[in-house]
This record gives sequence, structure tokens and C-alpha cells, in this order.
Amino acid sequence: MICVTRLNGEALYLNWLQVEYVESIPETKIRMMNGNYYLVKESVEKVREQAEIFLSRCMYGGKKEREED
Repeated sequence: MICVTRLNGEALYLNWLQVEYVESIPETKIRMMNGNYYLVKESVEKVREQAEIFLSRCMYGGKKEREED
């Protein structure tokens, strides 16, 4: 999950695997696969950074890089 902030200040947790796209309009708009969308305060770059962390945790169990045997 990634955590973003709605324009009204409310925290929102989203499953990154259900995100269809993210765009800047100039707010950041996150569209989900079910057609819902959310306008958030974070920049597209900040959302991308959170997505990278989320995917890294999924792949490597919370570690940034895979440990060699």
C-alpha cells in the first residue's frame, strides 16, 4: 500500500497494484483499475517513489537490495 493525502488533508491508503495511471493536472490524479480516481497533494514524483518502495518490499521482503547467498 502507498499512503497519499487527499486535497482535504485526509490520509488515503491505496493498493499500488490496482493503480492504472498517475498524472499531473496540475494536482496529482491517481486513477484506479475500477475507474475510481483520487486527487492528492503529493507530486507524481513522490507517488512514484512510494511505489518503488512498495514494490521493493514486495520483491525483497522490506530490503532495498537482494542479499547474495
